Amino acid sequence: MLRGLRLAHPFWKVARSMSVVRSSENTGPIEELIIAKISASLAPKRLVVTNDSHKHRHHRSMQDAENVQELHFRLEVVSDSFVGKNMPARHRLIYKLLDDEFQNQGLHALQMVTRTVAEAEKTK
Repeated sequence: MLRGLRLAHPFWKVARSMSVVRSSENTGPIEELIIAKISASLAPKRLVVTNDSHKHRHHRSMQDAENVQELHFRLEVVSDSFVGKNMPARHRLIYKLLDDEFQNQGLHALQMVTRTVAEAEKTK
């Protein structure tokens, strides 16, 4: 059962001021939770979520997993919530947001790029 769909700050109120790129038109419930939780908590200027689960299905440890559709994700998050935080602190923040998905919903791994808006502007 997927929990956490109700958030204190609804995603649709934040979405107008940011860019969200989903992995496909047919996203699953875990991907939608990732988008909603990061959007509500970090108010990102840009959020790119890529489902890389298909690249890892052949791994032995994944053979017995209940959830093989939404195991591995790649994230790009641009948010001023990262100002003053180093990369490990930024990643810990996201891992904490998604703790339920890791503990109870079958999420296995994240690959992350986390930048402030100023850092993202420099890489253009």
